[in-house]
Amino acid sequence: MVGESGVPELRLVVDGAEGVYASLALEEAMLKENRSLTLRLWTNEKSVVIGRAQLARYETNLEYCEAAGIPVVRRITAGGAVYHGPGNVNWSLFVGRGFSSGSVRYIWGVNELFAMAAAVVIAASAKCGVRTWLDEPNRILSDGGKVSGMAAYVSRDGVLCHGTFLLDADLEEAKKLTEPARVSIARRYTRSRPMGMANTGIGLASFIAAMKDAAAEKTGRELEIDRPREEEVRVMKSLLNKYQDPAWSLGDPFEG
Repeated sequence: MVGESGVPELRLVVDGAEGVYASLALEEAMLKENRSLTLRLWTNEKSVVIGRAQLARYETNLEYCEAAGIPVVRRITAGGAVYHGPGNVNWSLFVGRGFSSGSVRYIWGVNELFAMAAAVVIAASAKCGVRTWLDEPNRILSDGGKVSGMAAYVSRDGVLCHGTFLLDADLEEAKKLTEPARVSIARRYTRSRPMGMANTGIGLASFIAAMKDAAAEKTGRELEIDRPREEEVRVMKSLLNKYQDPAWSLGDPFEG
């Protein structure tokens, strides 16, 4: 369905940016610009993405990452460190404040938001023959272990809930990159909670199609295939320096 502005009210964007820095900048840009519903499915180079209140040096092995050329980047949402890279796909659900259709709507409560977004992912998994369920508040599990972790951002204009989803990743590498240091630090910093991970064995194209169908069922409306809009790209480019700056990703989030 197309709104009064002539653009889709419900849309699916696949990727939309190249590289982890641009991908995370686009997440923030879409949050700022979205006024209806956008489902984004995207992949990244091998990288470690930490939560907004984390200290990178305690959540991944920075020496290993530097030697291997693996970017470590901070996102704007809370939560722990996650693996991006081969065998993993990222999903993002943006819901504008005025949007409500079916069971999908703007929600202020974070735990309710996790449950709403997880319902789409769980339904998509089922369509691909894999049983998953929500482990409250923000993890999706299968019989083998954790397949998705979620994080969220709530603003007056809209919400973002996004997460990882393991297809056929190198789980040893994913574990190595997200293993937190066993040290005590100030409570204001969020610590990662390691848990056994599992691949779903779902193909990327199958998961994208299933997510589109699941979102359509949850909203009762079809999603149109779209690409990042001109204003979203402009905002993404304006934010790129922030994400490329080591001070943002590797520094203290409570200083500067």
